[in-house]
Amino acid sequence: MNKKEKLTWKNIYQKCNHSRFSQVTNVLETAKVKSNVGNLIKSHGKMILLIFLAILLFMGVTFWNNINILFYAMLLVVALCILAIIYGTYYINLEEKGIKFKINFQENMIPYNKLIGIYLTKKKKRFFFIPIYYYALEITEYVDKEKMNIYSFPTIMLNKKELINFFNAFEVNVIKSEEEEEEKKSEQKKSFYKALWIVIAILIIILLIVSIILYALK
Repeated sequence: MNKKEKLTWKNIYQKCNHSRFSQVTNVLETAKVKSNVGNLIKSHGKMILLIFLAILLFMGVTFWNNINILFYAMLLVVALCILAIIYGTYYINLEEKGIKFKINFQENMIPYNKLIGIYLTKKKKRFFFIPIYYYALEITEYVDKEKMNIYSFPTIMLNKKELINFFNAFEVNVIKSEEEEEEKKSEQKKSFYKALWIVIAILIIILLIVSIILYALK
């Protein structure tokens, strides 16, 4: 990796295996990833501080005449932050016999002969109609002919370089499938229709503005 290259989640997604239609064929070396709040502060410390100050300012203005409500509201925010940190804290180790991980106070081991795939997935949620994209590390385990387990781990508190090294420890065979091709076509259609609706909305807004100006000039 070029030292001058900015390490963003977008280029990490391209560097790491991101196809769920893939199979781990070999583990080259031991490696680990550890998700903790320290990584989050290093990467997004300034943004977290600004968000916290914005929340504090908003609550201060809203509940300035009731200190008790302000105190409990801030207490609730802190409690939610602590719960989010606990939920997002975990480690994954590549050991001699298999992948060992611990999350939410639960420890598990997946033998390598039960490991199907490991990949980085991109997901989307909406917050007040605003699309928010985030990434998750997913591990697929073979249980029996009728069952597979998929473990999903949030990546927001991971060290980016550590994550790349972790994926470099695997040899992966990417399996092309009809389902994957259909998903790509579906995404392309969604992007096309989204762009089309944006263009239509802009044209409608322009026509409305022109109509209002023409009406005002009469």
